[in-house]
Amino acid sequence: MGIYENQMKNVEMILREMLEIQQKSKLFIELISAGEPFSQNQLVLLLQLKLNRGMKATEIAEFFQVTPGAVTSMCDKLEKLGLVQRVRESADRRVVHMVLTDHGDKKVNELFLKFPQEKLVGMAKTLSEVNQLMSSIF
Repeated sequence: MGIYENQMKNVEMILREMLEIQQKSKLFIELISAGEPFSQNQLVLLLQLKLNRGMKATEIAEFFQVTPGAVTSMCDKLEKLGLVQRVRESADRRVVHMVLTDHGDKKVNELFLKFPQEKLVGMAKTLSEVNQLMSSIF
């Protein structure tokens, strides 16, 4: 088998693995959000807010590639559930930050308690290694 054929096999294997990771990530989010009163996108927003310690509405719109109106409706339900709150910047009251409430922060933590600690540790280690590898490429 020539160099080109070997490269194409590697490309095919990478594509297959990437698609499987994407599907399994989707299933993981579905599993975490099962039985919860919010959508999968709202769960992802909660995770983003936790990791970023809040986000501007415009940043949320950019992340999800949606309109500001869609961000408003996404956040309204989470606010009604007591999981997020809107905080206006004192310097410019037009700028709105979405942040987790204490209840929202606890809720995000509880979602991951559905899994045994050793599974979470293994997943974190593996995902970190994949991210490091990807960072070395890009």
